[in-house]
Amino acid sequence: MPDLLTLRDFEPPMGDTAGRGPLAVTRALWTTPLDGEGGEPGAPARRIVHARVLQLHAPAALRWVGVQRAPAYHKCGSLVDLDHVTAFRVRVWTRGAWRTILDARNVPDPGEDRTAWFDLGGVETTAVALEVRRSDADGWWPSWNLASGAFHLDADAAPLCAPRDERLLTVGAVDLGGLPRGVTAEHARGEVRFRTATLDVGFALTRAAFTYLNVRGEGATGDPGANLLRTAPGAVYQGPTLAPVGEAPVAMPLLRWRVEGASEVAGNRVRYRLALGAAVRYTLDWTVTAEGLALHAVRENDAPIRAHVSSAWTLGLDPRVAPAHVIGALVGAGETGLVATPAWLDVPRFGSLLIEAGGGERASGPDGFGGDDGADVLLRADVHRADDRTVLEIKLGEVPQPEGDFLLLPGRHEATVTFRPARLAVPLREDAPEPVRQAVERCALTALTYRPDTATLTNNGASMHCPLCMDVWSATTTRLGEILPGFAADELLRTSLERWLEDAPGYASGWLVRGGERHLAEDEYLMTGAAGLLGLADYLGSSGTAAWVAAFREPIARQLARMRARDVDGDGLVESPYRTGVSGTGQWSTCWFDVLSFGWKDAFSNALLYPALVRLAALLPRLGAPELADGPAGADGGLAAWAERLRASYVPAFLNPETGWLAGWRCAEDRLHDYAFLAVNGAAVTGGLLDAPLARAVIERLDAERARTGFADARLGLPGNLWPVPDADRADILQGYPFGFYQNGALTHSQARHFAGALLRVGMTAEADALLEALCAGLAGGLVYGGVRSGLDWRYHDGRPCGYEGLLTDQFGVIALALERWGATRER
Repeated sequence: MPDLLTLRDFEPPMGDTAGRGPLAVTRALWTTPLDGEGGEPGAPARRIVHARVLQLHAPAALRWVGVQRAPAYHKCGSLVDLDHVTAFRVRVWTRGAWRTILDARNVPDPGEDRTAWFDLGGVETTAVALEVRRSDADGWWPSWNLASGAFHLDADAAPLCAPRDERLLTVGAVDLGGLPRGVTAEHARGEVRFRTATLDVGFALTRAAFTYLNVRGEGATGDPGANLLRTAPGAVYQGPTLAPVGEAPVAMPLLRWRVEGASEVAGNRVRYRLALGAAVRYTLDWTVTAEGLALHAVRENDAPIRAHVSSAWTLGLDPRVAPAHVIGALVGAGETGLVATPAWLDVPRFGSLLIEAGGGERASGPDGFGGDDGADVLLRADVHRADDRTVLEIKLGEVPQPEGDFLLLPGRHEATVTFRPARLAVPLREDAPEPVRQAVERCALTALTYRPDTATLTNNGASMHCPLCMDVWSATTTRLGEILPGFAADELLRTSLERWLEDAPGYASGWLVRGGERHLAEDEYLMTGAAGLLGLADYLGSSGTAAWVAAFREPIARQLARMRARDVDGDGLVESPYRTGVSGTGQWSTCWFDVLSFGWKDAFSNALLYPALVRLAALLPRLGAPELADGPAGADGGLAAWAERLRASYVPAFLNPETGWLAGWRCAEDRLHDYAFLAVNGAAVTGGLLDAPLARAVIERLDAERARTGFADARLGLPGNLWPVPDADRADILQGYPFGFYQNGALTHSQARHFAGALLRVGMTAEADALLEALCAGLAGGLVYGGVRSGLDWRYHDGRPCGYEGLLTDQFGVIALALERWGATRER
């Protein structure tokens, strides 16, 4: 019997250059507890699960669904954990609705290289959703990886795919006369391309689609000739889409664009009149002005339509050019990624577009999420990492459904959506240096590396999320205030915190299963818990309410108890028994420097933990939760007493008498490992762990060593360590590379805020300002970040790239420090 989940669509004539699309995709869904789930310990009131969704073009008789082990969320670069499904549903599309035919709970582990089979009885359907409700490793937040690899779906026979059907529009009049001031245009090679001072945009004439897009915000440093759009031979990732549930696709990027209609151009307006199959009609008018783009969209359909994929217009972007991201109030219903308007589309190095919809203002939605689910215009952002594609969909008159599809309401729906190049206005003091002013203007939104489809801040707009960076996010978001009307930046921090508090998996976060034993990644990556608690303290100090603390009282208590348990010897410092820091073991790290062998007692992680404890000890009682600050019964004092013990132990544990500054870690063999770590010492000083005279002496010595070793010009960043780390103290993956490569001393803005902040803290103001001005010059000039896999986030000492992501969220902690130093008071 064929496995329907392995079926692929027809091959395009240009072979695998265009790709062969699978009929099954993985979809992320917001969900609330089902009957029997809500009463279980730790069940979140709202969470994200994943489903493997199969869209057939003709009916098939389902016989068996098989479940096997598959990868969990990728929590650690050194190992891949396997997970298994413990609860799932099989839902099928029949008679115009979804029906559950199997609800399996307490599913046992099928075992290694084995499959557990469930009888589906031959039910006929054209669409299937295999929804993972719970898993062994990732609990209530089963991963995309697991849903993608856990299932087999056997049928009597594989149904045929619908024929290829790509059509072209009729091209009407093209008249480029009468263009408004500030707009030029040309017509060539099947497109009309408009140019203004702030953007270039091209429109196809035989298909409703963009052909080209480049944004040039004020001071943009991106390539003015680069196309921000994701392109591929034979595939068009732009324009309207429609794939009704249980039917053959009508309008998709590849193989099928069963659309009749015409295009015409009159001056600065491009009009598309379209009939998508027999059911949906669109009139799409794009207008280009010196101020930006406007889409006036009208959709008409006589009957309601349930759509697997749908949009009035889709914008497909290429993160290899720039990892763009969308910032707005989450809707929190149906398929993830939905945000209300207004919203920002930030394109790093190029600029930002403010997206607004006529009549699109919305009240706050349930549980603080933005948006009325039935609002006329919604935006949906998603990231397709496998094929390097970031998507922004405009949805007109569509209502998200619990199964992840959308209901296209019947009748006539009309709206205007505008895209206006703009910058977030961030007030600075008049004496702010020009490089600082430019960095804040150009990078404030870029610093908010948010992914609405995962509901969290991330490494960048096309990357995975890493809660170990929570302190960077909190330092930035809590200083930016309102970034959209009625929407503060720390709302992005709130959803990121809630996800971590509720045990959602992340890089260096969540449950690991090794040899049948379970422990938290936070027990290895100590810094995740410390950064999470510091981010929590920042949020509570900025926007926390007693009601929010009450809603998350149990998760907060759980995270505090786990962190307290990591102090295995009672000295206040937390330790990792899994990562010992012993030379020659090739282990990964307990902190952000993940391929250096930080271990056991980690000076960086503990430097973040101390201020978190101090602040939470003061904030939690004020917000109605004194018992969280007091600690559990039988504990050795509350958070304040714990912080005192940690501080008393910190300097004796980490101060190196031979250098006069702090080492990076003290390993399980009781040896110091010191390579002149700037960020570690900086975080300890800014966190308040050193008395003032010692703090000044430590930072003076390190700053002198920085000058002596030739790292005085910081436009490309700072090295994490001024001295080479030998192979014996590196993870296996970094061994054999020279000093100056990646985390062994390469130049980066990541974590640079700590040392610059320490210079300020100890009164070396002139040195701090000079360093911060140089760091900001690198950000303002776009020298140190770029497209995904460009490697610009790290550089050899001669300036050659040696990074990986291209843009890392940690780089923009410098913006937080710039706001601390030169930010003007703003209303919240």
